[in-house]
Amino acid sequence: MSSDTPQRSLAPSKAFQLLADPCRRAALYVLFDTNEPLGYEQLVDRMLRRETTPFRDRHRLALELHHTVLPKLTESTFVRYDEQTRRLRFCDPDSELEPYLTFAQSMDSERDR
Repeated sequence: MSSDTPQRSLAPSKAFQLLADPCRRAALYVLFDTNEPLGYEQLVDRMLRRETTPFRDRHRLALELHHTVLPKLTESTFVRYDEQTRRLRFCDPDSELEPYLTFAQSMDSERDR
């Protein structure tokens, strides 16, 4: 490995584990495509509009996000969530998750055709 190659701290298994759940992937797709913090309700709306989540019911999706998806994503450090403002943002300063996310998004797009 050359000294010009950046060291990665994200193991592929961790990236795949994070992207394994379709609801987490859908949330990451929306946040990845947004360049600024996004309100919690906006995230729910955009996920429903994209139809990339297994939930079609707004209330059920909001519950899944709050109790399952957001805790897992914020634990990963790739998503920052401000509980006061209910705003989220995608954080990948070293572009560690980006190649995995891009690949997953292309595969999901292929499958949906």
